[in-house]
Amino acid sequence: MRYREQLGIILMRDNGPRRSFRLRRSLFFALVVFFACMPFLCAALAWQCWHLWQENASLRANMQRFEMDCQTAQATAERLQNFEELLREEGVQGRELLLRRLARAGVGVQPEAAPPADAPRDAAPALGDGPGHEEFPEVDTGAIKVSNVQARALRGNGLRIGLDLRNPDSQKLLAGSVSATLVTASGQKCPLAFDPEDVGNFRISRFKRAVMVARVPEQYSLVNAQVILEVREQDADLIFRNIFAVER
Repeated sequence: MRYREQLGIILMRDNGPRRSFRLRRSLFFALVVFFACMPFLCAALAWQCWHLWQENASLRANMQRFEMDCQTAQATAERLQNFEELLREEGVQGRELLLRRLARAGVGVQPEAAPPADAPRDAAPALGDGPGHEEFPEVDTGAIKVSNVQARALRGNGLRIGLDLRNPDSQKLLAGSVSATLVTASGQKCPLAFDPEDVGNFRISRFKRAVMVARVPEQYSLVNAQVILEVREQDADLIFRNIFAVER
């Protein structure tokens, strides 16, 4: 008797209320099938993630290769442009031999069109001391490559300037700023203020497309106007300067 009492203390009886739940047979089998398929579903998702990661790595490699090909093609185009300019010069040694070989290959070099005889020589707008003059020469140190420059007039006497900045030395970060000066057809000059003011600042390791918008005062006309672009490094050294026409 004592043994049974001790056993009853060790094994406590559960006299509380009991509840039972009923599941439909179809729902029960659906749960069983779901949990049975869970490992296969997890394996399929893991394989899909790995496949997407491989595609992402391949796309990154292709993008880097395309960037290198684009830089190589641009450098080749610049060299060919310089080569074509040399062929147009009359005093270049071996020019006739190169022209004959190019003609055999089916490549022709178009000579520069001469201005009409009746065209006035002073038809171009007076630029004063703009780039190209001895007092204000064109500057291109090679520290930065500036291309695809577009200066377009906007409504309300606005001006939109877009250009591509390329760092030739991808191992070094290039920082600086772009400034612009408007030169009207009458020779007036107006330094342009961009909106926002720091939109002309840049820090690039390879390439950047810069787009700047400026509001020109009403007293300056954009008809037959031009823009002087200057690029300076962070220490204010001038590394590029040239003049471009304003498109309308």
